[in-house]
Amino acid sequence: MAKKEKEVNPLWGGRFTSGSDKLAQSFSASIDIDKRLFEADIKGSIAYADILKKAKLISTNELNKIKKGLNKILNEIQQDKFNWDPALEDVHMNIEARLVKIAGAAAKKIHTGRSRNDQVATDLRLFLMDKIDDLSKLLTVLQQSILQKAEGNSETIMPGFTHLQIAQPVTFGHHLMAWYEMLSRDYSRLQDTKERTSVMPLGSAALSGTRFNIDRELLSKKLGFKEISRNSMDAVSDRDFVLELASSLSIIGIHLSRICEEIIIWSSNQFNYVQLSDEVCTGSSIMPQKKNPDMAELIRGGSSKTIANLTGLLSLMKNLPLAYNRDLQDDKEYIFSSVDFSEDSLALLSLVIDGMQPNKDRMKKDCYKGQITATDLADYLVEKNIPFRQAHEVVGKIVAYAENKNSQIFELDISELRKFSKLIEEDVKSYLDPEKTILSRKQIGGTAPSQVKKEIKKALAAIKRRK
Repeated sequence: MAKKEKEVNPLWGGRFTSGSDKLAQSFSASIDIDKRLFEADIKGSIAYADILKKAKLISTNELNKIKKGLNKILNEIQQDKFNWDPALEDVHMNIEARLVKIAGAAAKKIHTGRSRNDQVATDLRLFLMDKIDDLSKLLTVLQQSILQKAEGNSETIMPGFTHLQIAQPVTFGHHLMAWYEMLSRDYSRLQDTKERTSVMPLGSAALSGTRFNIDRELLSKKLGFKEISRNSMDAVSDRDFVLELASSLSIIGIHLSRICEEIIIWSSNQFNYVQLSDEVCTGSSIMPQKKNPDMAELIRGGSSKTIANLTGLLSLMKNLPLAYNRDLQDDKEYIFSSVDFSEDSLALLSLVIDGMQPNKDRMKKDCYKGQITATDLADYLVEKNIPFRQAHEVVGKIVAYAENKNSQIFELDISELRKFSKLIEEDVKSYLDPEKTILSRKQIGGTAPSQVKKEIKKALAAIKRRK
């Protein structure tokens, strides 16, 4: 009995006499990952068909058949009526094969002067440009949540920490605005990344460009790109834009993780600085009293995926020769994972912060621990013309004395303080009161409520300009 030949992929042409082994087909298929590019792929093909018509490579009738067929396919996919065939490997070949069935011979001209190499690079850029817009909106919403919470707490006093040890008094609003600044840099990085993503590779074909009179300038405008690639070999093999977005998302992931770490610490019984809403917490299957900050923990833990995905992409790219190599197929799984996690975690953290309520009394109480105004006392001595290093030493001795008495420095009598410096007088008391010392930190970037309010006002104006 003769061995049945495996069916050849219809889009490969006449070079092959036998199709791929089933394992090879399964191993090489990317359809489960890249089918989410369908909208970008169809958008690109419709615009490309217009350019083929302009170049007189297809007729008006053929153009209409192609466009009608592509729109029909778009509708089928959106209604979940499209039959994805793993044997056709990827989103591009699935759509083209279906187009041939709908539009007939006209559809076979859609690939004129085009390769899957420049097609996938174009699709991925279009897709990620849209995702950058979505991520930027989610970042803005999160920042608005932070600003709203900061507005209501510009005068709420709390300890500031270094090394997780009480350091100096700050306002809760000032601390929240530090989160805002972190995310502002993230927003800026996304916009920069979009600029370098907005370069159209279509028209580069497989690697050497095309002999056909493809109007790339018009094609670029139709697809919404700002620039056109200048080298066809680089265009089909460049994934710097993917690496850059993955890097930006890993930094966002780190920032969200740091924010969540503080929320987790603050919501613990030991700190009790904030209460989280029930909708972002979970209970325990065995301990009835538990209210766990699981969503914050999952964001903190999940951020490691963005770092791992960046590392995977860097490893994928590091030894690829020019031009296109099939290795590049794997770039999408990494970047899609980072995009999905970032979208979900940004939205979820907004919910966490919206429902987060500060325990103002507990925060204020902790501002009278840890010798929190020691630096202010040193500043007081500096204003009395004592060199700072000398003032630092004097205050260090005062702190040691107070701790031996199991006291805070603000609890010491003036007579006790004067044992260490005769320059200390009654006016020192305002330097030892946490609620008064924060008022003096009114320089740009300082924690004084007046300065925090100014920064919130500027931030709200900056957010408004984004729209």
